[in-house]
Amino acid sequence: MRILAKVLLLIAGIFLGAAATVGFNVYRQSQDNYRRSQNSRIFQERVHCKAVADAYVKENTDLNDNRVMGKSVTLDKVDYSPARNSCIAELETTIYFRGGALVSESVEDLLSGEDIVSNNCTNGCEFLKHDLVRTEFDYIMNNASIPMDVLKEWGNTESINKKVFDSLPDVPASQHK
Repeated sequence: MRILAKVLLLIAGIFLGAAATVGFNVYRQSQDNYRRSQNSRIFQERVHCKAVADAYVKENTDLNDNRVMGKSVTLDKVDYSPARNSCIAELETTIYFRGGALVSESVEDLLSGEDIVSNNCTNGCEFLKHDLVRTEFDYIMNNASIPMDVLKEWGNTESINKKVFDSLPDVPASQHK
């Protein structure tokens, strides 16, 4: 009787182990399929965002033939933000007028039309772009909303840059939203 109980216990253990192995393999395959599906969806969203960004640049660039007056939009970066479920773009907009130009670096949500952050300048724009806009773009890509303390920090950084480099004398403050 004891031998029969041990054999039955051994058989039950084998079946239980086999069932656990099959269950684990099914789970792992479903996770792999989910990951592949997500990667494919994100890739498709990125392709869509690139198309939206190209259309935005084309629609918002209006230079006359001699390139003296008008507006030029340049796409620096675009990506799909899963956090916002939208297309986020880093743009440089230059408005040319007789005797000068005004450059604006911005991060925009292309699907909603929201101008999330923009910084205007007349010279020294590369510094602003590197110091502010790129960090803002990275932050926005991973966060659905922007806390007030982050906006305040960005505003303070811009003010410090204006004081230290005196590169933005008569330009309006950033239009943080």
